[in-house]
Amino acid sequence: MKDQKKFRYIEWKSPEEMHYSAQQWSSSLAFIEDEHLFFEDMLREYTLPIIESNLIEEVKTLIDRLTESKKKMKTLIEKVSKHKNGLDILVDGIDQPEEEKKYKEEHRTLLKEINSFSESYKQLKKDIFQNVSGALKKQKQKRLLN
Repeated sequence: MKDQKKFRYIEWKSPEEMHYSAQQWSSSLAFIEDEHLFFEDMLREYTLPIIESNLIEEVKTLIDRLTESKKKMKTLIEKVSKHKNGLDILVDGIDQPEEEKKYKEEHRTLLKEINSFSESYKQLKKDIFQNVSGALKKQKQKRLLN
């Protein structure tokens, strides 16, 4: 029931606004794609401090989560691209109420998926930074003690 209220506004969104939303999604997903590469490089770069800090199991879990995030992101990129290509249903001037309703439902579903993905991705980023910075702090402490 809560989701229905939260996403009800889509019925009144114009095709231009839906197109803009889809463009924003594409841009965000492209940025996340670059961030995935950054995080992979960062985890590779700091492998030694991670191992020395006995955080290898936690980081293996993070790597698995990062891999799953990449898969989900690629799926979302494809869905958004397909969704953007289907926008002509709303602007072709032909009255197709069922197809238009279906497109708006798809937009609503995609919005929920993107929001869910974004939230889990933010948590993943936070966890990666916490683990890597923790490993670097432990390594620095060991150097100071020696």
